[in-house]
Amino acid sequence: MWDIVIRGAVDGALFALIASGLNLQYGVTKILNVAHGEFLMLGAFITSVLFRYYGINPLVSLAISGCLVLVVGVLVYMLVFRRIIKQSRAPEELEVRSLLACFGLMLVISYTLSAIVRTDPKLKISTTDFLREPITILGVTIELNKIVALFVAIAFSVVLYVLLRFTKIGLAMRAAAQEPTGAQLVGINLTKSHLISFSLSAFLGAVSGSLLSMVFYTMSPLSGAQYTFIALTVIVIGGAGSFIGSLVGGFIMGYIYYYVLTMPKGILLSMPVVYAFLIVMLLVRPKGLFGR
Repeated sequence: MWDIVIRGAVDGALFALIASGLNLQYGVTKILNVAHGEFLMLGAFITSVLFRYYGINPLVSLAISGCLVLVVGVLVYMLVFRRIIKQSRAPEELEVRSLLACFGLMLVISYTLSAIVRTDPKLKISTTDFLREPITILGVTIELNKIVALFVAIAFSVVLYVLLRFTKIGLAMRAAAQEPTGAQLVGINLTKSHLISFSLSAFLGAVSGSLLSMVFYTMSPLSGAQYTFIALTVIVIGGAGSFIGSLVGGFIMGYIYYYVLTMPKGILLSMPVVYAFLIVMLLVRPKGLFGR
């Protein structure tokens, strides 16, 4: 039981952080970025390269990968999605066009990373050699890097909550998400709010990827979609636009995911269970636990 409680909390904290970034970006811009998992893989890849080739501490390169992917997010929004938002005449048109663009972005990033990794057979998207010393908590032996990843993920989630709840930037983004027209009437720049939310989402995705590279032994450049679907499931559980929902949904999904992994052939069943849970939630409670 304690093994599931502790290790499930690690997965839950990481899933919550991944979902919080996607939930923030979708809530403000109404763009369903199915390439969110690819931003995550970019962060994991950068952290892995810096660790394996230059010996840079993953906790230090975490900030580096986050800032680099944040710049990528800014460029992607300015070059692609700002124009799509301006050209879309109705919300439905925006959702369809942006979704197609995100699918294209997903394929570009994932296959580019795959081509780079294949050029060097020794390169693995993993930094699990860092802080691999085992420690014992409540009778459960667990690697130190997993505990570090747990607390770092929680710390970033807390910082995000403070940013959204107690700063003017956070207030502007929440206003843009809840009532775009009213936000414009009181002087809020929607384009700026969209840019900040999209780039911040990319930053959180990269940070999540860096932490995941510390926890999982191997990560494929093509596995970004897996984490996008996990994030979508978390959002459906908690409710779109709800930060608290992302946290609660992340931990619920983390415990379910790890419990399935402990079962026979659980590694093959983990993602089908995620998809099945997503379908059930959409049928039973489509607004989520904390959705309005």
